[in-house]
Amino acid sequence: MYVCVCNAINCKSVRHSVENGAASVASVFKACGKMPQCGRCFTTIKDMVGEVHRTACNDSLAPAIAAE
Repeated sequence: MYVCVCNAINCKSVRHSVENGAASVASVFKACGKMPQCGRCFTTIKDMVGEVHRTACNDSLAPAIAAE
C-alpha cells in the first residue's frame, strides 16, 4: 500500500528504511531519496516508525525471572 502518494513511497519502503536505521519521518524520506511534498503521510510514517521501534524493543527484552 502506498503511504506517500506524492513520492510513491510504500509500506515496504518505509519498513525497510526504519529497519536500516531511519528513526524519524525526515530520515525515512532521506533514506528513500525523496523530499516531503504535501505532508499528509507524516502521521502514517511516524506511526510506522514507532511501531517498528516498539516491536524491536519488545523483541530484545529478556523474560524477567523473579527471585525466590
